[in-house]
Amino acid sequence: MTRMAGSIKGLESFLGTRPDYAEQGSQSVLDAAREFSSVAEGNALATNAGLKAEADIAAAGHWADATAAGAQANSQASMVGGIASGIGGLGAFMPKGGLFGSGGSPGTKASDFDLSRSQFSPGGLFG
Repeated sequence: MTRMAGSIKGLESFLGTRPDYAEQGSQSVLDAAREFSSVAEGNALATNAGLKAEADIAAAGHWADATAAGAQANSQASMVGGIASGIGGLGAFMPKGGLFGSGGSPGTKASDFDLSRSQFSPGGLFG
């Protein structure tokens, strides 16, 4: 007995099925977009990490500079304080009347700066 192709029951239903190419194409485009999005997000995260590391390094450098400047200012203040203390200690050895016997430091009284006196006229200071 010879069988013909059309004699098998259900053969036409098997030959009539075909894949949905539109759905496959849509899924392919969707997968490519998701992959591109994942790559872009990964690149952004890596760049952000690098920029944050550079910013942290720069901030640490600025903090170190500020700390060094503060330490230098403190050392200069201590040095000036020591000099002022030494000058104050020398003041204890000054005579009670001052260096010029006027009872105070020269140039501290208003009369020291009185121009109505003839200090600058000939014979005013030395006459």
